[in-house]
Amino acid sequence: MKSIAVSIRNRVFSESVLLMLKQTGALQPIQIPTQPPEMIIIECRAAKPDILLMDITPVSCDTALEGRLMMIDQLKKELPDCRYALLCDETAYPEAARNVMRAKQRGQIDAFFYASVTAEYLTASLEAL
Repeated sequence: MKSIAVSIRNRVFSESVLLMLKQTGALQPIQIPTQPPEMIIIECRAAKPDILLMDITPVSCDTALEGRLMMIDQLKKELPDCRYALLCDETAYPEAARNVMRAKQRGQIDAFFYASVTAEYLTASLEAL
């Protein structure tokens, strides 16, 4: 069973994702804080997840793409076997969504998802990572 750390700012959305992932039986979700970055790193060190799923929200430097990528770079040194996936609301933040796609193309992250993705696709894709 893969463990997946979930760091999503919107509490309702975060809890929905956690519930959905628990129902698969193949993923063991762990909720971790969304900020500050130091707390996410501490939680990931302790949990040693197979996958870290974080959202991108350009409302703060820590949750914007640049902040998330800096944190991922640091975590890759400590957790090189972990897979890193980002979730972005492509409707609310179209420019950020394009930049997330480019980060995947550059190999900075392992996967990305748009908020409009179906629960089944998100779950299947995370299981496949």
